[in-house]
Amino acid sequence: MLAIAAPVLAGETVRYERAPEWVEPQSVLSASDTKGPAEVLLVWQHRLEDGQVHSFRDRAVRIDNSDSLTSEGTLQLEWMPDKGDLFVHSLQILRDGATIDLLAEGEKFEIIRRERDLENRLLDGKLTATLAVPGLRQGDVLRMSHSVTVRDQALGKDMQAYQYLPSAPHRIGTGMMLASWPADLDVKWQAGPDVELAEPELKGGYRWLRADFPLPKRDNLPGDAPSRYSRASMVRMATYEDWRDLSRSMAPHYIAAANIARSGGASAEVSRIMAASADPLERAAMATRIVQDEVSYLLDGLDGGNYLPQDAYDTWAKRYGDCKAKSVLLTAMLRRMGIAADPVLVTTRGGDAIPELLPMPGNFDHMIVRANIGGTDYWLDGTSTATRLTNIGEVPAFHYALPLVTEGADLVPMTQRAQPYPDNIVEIQLDQSAGFDLPSIITMTNRFAGVSSANIKNFVDSADEDARRELARNMVPGTMDGGQIVSVDLDYDDDAAVGTIKVVGVAMTAFAYERGEISSDLKILTGNGQFTADRARAAWRDIPVATSGPRRQRWTIAMTLPDGGRDYRIEGEGNVDAAAANTLYRRTFRRDGAVLTVSDDATWMAGEIAAEDIPAQKQAVLALANADFRVVAPGDAKWRWDYSEDELTRRLAPAARLHDRAVAEADEDDYNPLLSRARFAATYFDYERAMADYARVLGGEPTADLHLERALAASAIGLDESRLADLRAAYDLQPDVDIGTELAVQLGAMGRTEEALDLLDALPAAQEALDTVAGSRAEILAGAGRTEEGFRIISERVAARDASAAILNEDCWFRGRFAAAIKSALNDALEICTRAVESAAHAAAPMDSRALVHYRLGNLPQALADLDEVLKLAPAQGSSRYLRGVVRLEEGDRGGKADIEAALRQWPALRDTFAEWGIEPKI
Repeated sequence: MLAIAAPVLAGETVRYERAPEWVEPQSVLSASDTKGPAEVLLVWQHRLEDGQVHSFRDRAVRIDNSDSLTSEGTLQLEWMPDKGDLFVHSLQILRDGATIDLLAEGEKFEIIRRERDLENRLLDGKLTATLAVPGLRQGDVLRMSHSVTVRDQALGKDMQAYQYLPSAPHRIGTGMMLASWPADLDVKWQAGPDVELAEPELKGGYRWLRADFPLPKRDNLPGDAPSRYSRASMVRMATYEDWRDLSRSMAPHYIAAANIARSGGASAEVSRIMAASADPLERAAMATRIVQDEVSYLLDGLDGGNYLPQDAYDTWAKRYGDCKAKSVLLTAMLRRMGIAADPVLVTTRGGDAIPELLPMPGNFDHMIVRANIGGTDYWLDGTSTATRLTNIGEVPAFHYALPLVTEGADLVPMTQRAQPYPDNIVEIQLDQSAGFDLPSIITMTNRFAGVSSANIKNFVDSADEDARRELARNMVPGTMDGGQIVSVDLDYDDDAAVGTIKVVGVAMTAFAYERGEISSDLKILTGNGQFTADRARAAWRDIPVATSGPRRQRWTIAMTLPDGGRDYRIEGEGNVDAAAANTLYRRTFRRDGAVLTVSDDATWMAGEIAAEDIPAQKQAVLALANADFRVVAPGDAKWRWDYSEDELTRRLAPAARLHDRAVAEADEDDYNPLLSRARFAATYFDYERAMADYARVLGGEPTADLHLERALAASAIGLDESRLADLRAAYDLQPDVDIGTELAVQLGAMGRTEEALDLLDALPAAQEALDTVAGSRAEILAGAGRTEEGFRIISERVAARDASAAILNEDCWFRGRFAAAIKSALNDALEICTRAVESAAHAAAPMDSRALVHYRLGNLPQALADLDEVLKLAPAQGSSRYLRGVVRLEEGDRGGKADIEAALRQWPALRDTFAEWGIEPKI
């Protein structure tokens, strides 16, 4: 446990005194008024004089409800006892026209020292005075005035004060800020943004500045505007002449502290570094690493520590310090090595606004070191982590820095430059050699450098295998989409500050099918750029766009193609070197036989894009996104159903072994590997294996969706009872219309007609589901021999309103399936079917129905044409392939046998299903 002794200071007690004479008194007009804002009065008054800032606040709030009774009923006041005092001037309850003086009744604040951020190693030295307000009731007005003085040891005679000004929709009855200072004191002030104040009024030898609030509601801004546009409205006051004056006045504290003894301690570390390398840049990296790793972070704000730095010698001896202490130590070490270095003030958020602000220390919230090596500025942060020679050139997005030097300095732009080394390197070996339609075996190595590697180092050090696996799952989302991670290895190279996650697994194919073409997209980062800046509003048209960074990422994919890459072709531009929207893109490509290697590199730069450049940058990003680069499979490439059972098993064996390993190594309550293996088996037609794995998963984590998946597998091999049981279970868990109609149709198919119809009658079908329910009812009735009745139901739905594509398809399909029972149904069937095809968003289903009608009518060429088109749109539709085989055989094309065999590999139950419809192949 770390203990820091703090001196006992005069400011450690609450002082109960009348308000200072310079405070202008305010009144609450009507204590009993229940209308208007609950915050009746909020007044801040500041006096800057003799190196001290005295800040007074007077606030009155009406207690309207139990929430405000709770939130306002405990008062908390904070101050820094080493810099000044806390005064409580008055504490009153206004009730029914009477005033209850709580201080006169002897109420006192209790003082506590609370280090609320101790877990973040912050000791800010603040004290808190707290009081639970006795007797406070709803309807009361609670009013308190208090003040705090600040005489900052680091500022000397200089002073600074700033006041936030609330804007609407914040509601306040009377809101005001008054600031005053002696007329002969050169206090500079600034208000903004969206604030216009009158010049200070000269009165009684003091200048008085006034701001009333709440301010009008500020205009909305685009979310990608630079942060300076959305900074809070404030009044700033300070006695600094300019930035050089601020730098010059702060520098002596840091110059005096940046000394290390000539022997021992940090000086010995400097000697060791100089002996290890003669390269100044490498020396700087080594020194920064020592300060980051060997000195822990602790903000000691006690005894003037907020602006005064800890001595460098003490920092090394204590092995702790805040950003100031670490920066001073690093400055001293670099200077000892002959490297030009200075501590610099920066702000970590909103730094782009710094040049617009009044010079004052309060604008900054962090300190780092600027080292100039070989004419280049390097920005070194002792509180960061993992700085090495590879990333020492990175420029943090702080925008501006103020060097603290004896002669004073102006603000220095922290000009961005492209990162020399990626933060993240992803290398993927993607083995697609089994077949374009078969699983990929993936080995992914994900390297994180610099700051981003810190989490991996922590996990490696912890040796917690479960945590490692969870980290990998979280950091590689989607990589094994539809597949399974099998092994995860983590490593950390401390010298390089690179953490590595290596993942081996199996995923679904990297290829996609669209309109008869099979391809895999090879644009990774270059294809994912987006720039959607919106400056349509007139008020936004001059606002630039802020771009994020600095950040760099590289992805490399080495894909092994099927069949040695024979007849696989590359389309698009493989090599890209372009810039768009402050991002640098570089893509390189090479092919070595069956292996395609694509490396995609993107560097995001922090900065801005001028409003007038937005259209051109949008075009540049769009051009990159549209620069297609892909590998295309040959037209005769085999699908999974084209392989014989033995050949498919052989090709799937490596992926199957990985799935088996994942299942064997999984925790007892981890069902993900089992579920992945079940889906793998179902995808590749091993339905019995899939159902066995689904059973184990459902035994532990039953869901409606999983029951539906297993019901589908049962349907493929004609297990009606099993399918029925799963549909019932799914409906019990999720009794919606879709599952209910599916269950009803299954009941009807098994001859349980009345039960099926009762279920349909009980469904709470919304208007948009009526077509589905009507189609299901018609199918159930026709299956029970009541075909005319079913046909009438569909016809009535078609005639009831403008027919939807869904009901038109139901009508077409019904006519084709039950044509033998209703001869007249085929008379105008093609008209109905064609309307269904033409009105459908996705034409595969109605085109399949029309093909069945063509077949019934004996229009075999037309049926074949429709089925060919269906299988272009939806090649996995086994029923269409089966019917195409039937048609081809009847046309005398013996190739139809291959269609039949492939369809039965996909869906073994198809033979019996079509036989029930009176359709059998003529083999």
